[in-house]
Amino acid sequence: MASKEGLLGHEKSIAIRTGRLRPAAVLFDFNGVLMDDEEYHWRAFRAVLAPLGIALSRKRYDRRYLAFDDSTALRTMLADARRTGALYEDLLRRKRRLFRRLCEEHVRIEPPVVRLIRRLARHAPLAIVSGAARLEIVRALRQAQIAREFRAIVSSEDVGRCKPDPEGYLLGLRRLGIGKGKGSVAVEDSPGGIRAARAAGLRVVAVATSYTPGVLRRAGAVRVARTLGDLTPARILEAGRGPWRRERPAARFRRARRAGRLRGRPRRLSGRSRSRAPRPRRKR
Repeated sequence: MASKEGLLGHEKSIAIRTGRLRPAAVLFDFNGVLMDDEEYHWRAFRAVLAPLGIALSRKRYDRRYLAFDDSTALRTMLADARRTGALYEDLLRRKRRLFRRLCEEHVRIEPPVVRLIRRLARHAPLAIVSGAARLEIVRALRQAQIAREFRAIVSSEDVGRCKPDPEGYLLGLRRLGIGKGKGSVAVEDSPGGIRAARAAGLRVVAVATSYTPGVLRRAGAVRVARTLGDLTPARILEAGRGPWRRERPAARFRRARRAGRLRGRPRRLSGRSRSRAPRPRRKR
């Protein structure tokens, strides 16, 4: 079994180098994907809204506002609280200032993600499609020394409609010189982002930094990892190849048994369950 897995890994490595697993492009969300910083977006929004008497739980932020850019999120929060007369521009500046201070103290693009991006950029054009401000994106990329790996950046300033609208992804594809999303891959962390990417024709790999794997799969992700650093170039690149083949029950059983979750032999199922009489032993 180990030798077979090694052979499959070797074949994938060859496919990447020869271009057979190469998608048209890979487009990344930023917050929660390249940087696991959604916690600090929530904290910054909570801090600037608290003096207005608006409480914001992390659960509500994830469910209602996470996929929005800063501007749309804040407008929606104020509208939901019926505080549309609040000083929106001042609140937005304070939120962004606080968020940058929190990130400087606590958050960076992690080394495994930096290594992944550098390897991936050798095989496919990369772009960022995010609801974050351009200043926040560029600052983090320069700090990690991977700004040159991305051929295009679409930030909140570039679009009129935020995710789940596909406008950002469609613009990202155009900036890469790609007319259609077919064959390209998006990496996202939220159902709204997944819907935006799929509406633009991309297949989606998701990271479960903000939502559970089940939620992300139901939104349409074809593969889910715990974090971006847990993925390899091959696992991202092969997502653009086409429909996934359904894994056979015996294969699922072998994978679970190797992980120590099951014992014994898999049951064979064909159509409806059936049982077979044991074969008599041959006499010697």
